[in-house]
Amino acid sequence: MNLLLTIPRFGTALLLSGLVLLLWPNLTLFVAVAFCGLMIGLATLYAAIDDRKALRISWILSTSLLFAYDGGSVSTYLSAPSAPEFAIMVKDRPIELISSTLALVNIICGLLLIVGQLESPVTKTAEATEDSWFSFALATFGLILIVAAYLAGDLGYMGIQIDEAGRITVLGAAAALFQGPLAGIAGFMLARSRRRTMTVFYAAVVLMVVLAAVPTGRRPIVLILIVATLGFSLAGGLQRLSLSRKLLGVACGGAVAYVMSSYFFALRLAGWELGTDATLADQMSLGLEFLVSPSLQDRFTTLFYENVRERTFLLGYLADLMEAVSNSAPLYGEALLYYVRLCIPSALDPGKDQIIALQMVEALAHPKLGLPVIDQANTILTDGMTDFGVIGAGLYALVMLVLLRGAIFLIQKFPAPITVMFGTFVVVHLALKPELTLDEYLVPLRNLAVIVPLMWLIEAMTGMAFSRRLAHQQDEQRHPVI
Repeated sequence: MNLLLTIPRFGTALLLSGLVLLLWPNLTLFVAVAFCGLMIGLATLYAAIDDRKALRISWILSTSLLFAYDGGSVSTYLSAPSAPEFAIMVKDRPIELISSTLALVNIICGLLLIVGQLESPVTKTAEATEDSWFSFALATFGLILIVAAYLAGDLGYMGIQIDEAGRITVLGAAAALFQGPLAGIAGFMLARSRRRTMTVFYAAVVLMVVLAAVPTGRRPIVLILIVATLGFSLAGGLQRLSLSRKLLGVACGGAVAYVMSSYFFALRLAGWELGTDATLADQMSLGLEFLVSPSLQDRFTTLFYENVRERTFLLGYLADLMEAVSNSAPLYGEALLYYVRLCIPSALDPGKDQIIALQMVEALAHPKLGLPVIDQANTILTDGMTDFGVIGAGLYALVMLVLLRGAIFLIQKFPAPITVMFGTFVVVHLALKPELTLDEYLVPLRNLAVIVPLMWLIEAMTGMAFSRRLAHQQDEQRHPVI
């Protein structure tokens, strides 16, 4: 089956399933539509991994939203032993409300899949890119950067750490930005490297980046593995593997993701036990004890599965926003202005402290929408819903697609293959993350606008110096001095 031709048809299926769910909202159809969306998301992700022509931002963005909303809904339903229990787990939200919300998600994702057939793949330079001294230097620098951020306390439990004023450091932001592309480049070079020592090095880089993602959350662990797999596939690594080896790789990756995700939850339990002042080292030590101690394993297992079943229904918050904006009114761009100001450096915005003091968009939006001010599972759809209602959810998703694809278009104008690969994997990693607010897209893109030209300059200048040195050595071999 040619998935490149089938994926737009998947988009049509999502549109139709969303319309059907709008017309006949009931639990059976809700679960069936959510399961359909999850399967389409899996098929689209498989296509992106298996065929480089299917690696398109619109399809990746759609896949991440389908996993978050449709997959989360299926997971919640499967965790409920009965329909009444499911109603309790979704906090007794009316089936009509969650059905219309899921229908909206599937319609938006369906449109993204259909639009994706007009998009070019993001795999420029993949054919010609080979392992080089610059890829080695970049991987080494990236690892040092991540380790330094952890040692300095700028990276830690749940990712980038903020100070008392609500600010993040340059080191923490840079280290977080490097994690995704570092995994992608290492995965790519793992397949392209011609020397055994470099193959071992890049395999170690992938493993270390996965380990570095453990304190940041369960989803980041899985996403790092996916980005590394995409890089390996782009280099032609998967095409050289037999089916049995591919299945073994999937099994090993799943096992690593499960163990690392379990350890992350153990870190969360350790944080609850030790309090907010505990160091990451203390949390990691107690977390390991939760995993291996027989006396603590029963408690850990019970809490782990309760946590998983409670946190998967991301659709609930989007449904609450849909109901709130229909009862009152959306914010008409106030959330957008909040995010834009967050992206402006403090030196250029003297009043930014007032924005930072809010700490989260819920503190701005929820009092105006009649919702309690608590941290929620935000996505680009919730931001759009907050600002402009149902139309805003689709509009923000489309605008983000244009921004991400435009960033790749500009990045690929640079004649530096490793730099292009770095920037491309940053954008792909962003598109794979469903739970991002608008500023969490815009700030990395802003940072890329500084990093990519600088990286291109370094790659180009050092590449020319290396070429001159190599040419000089070859000239000496042809014309030895007697």
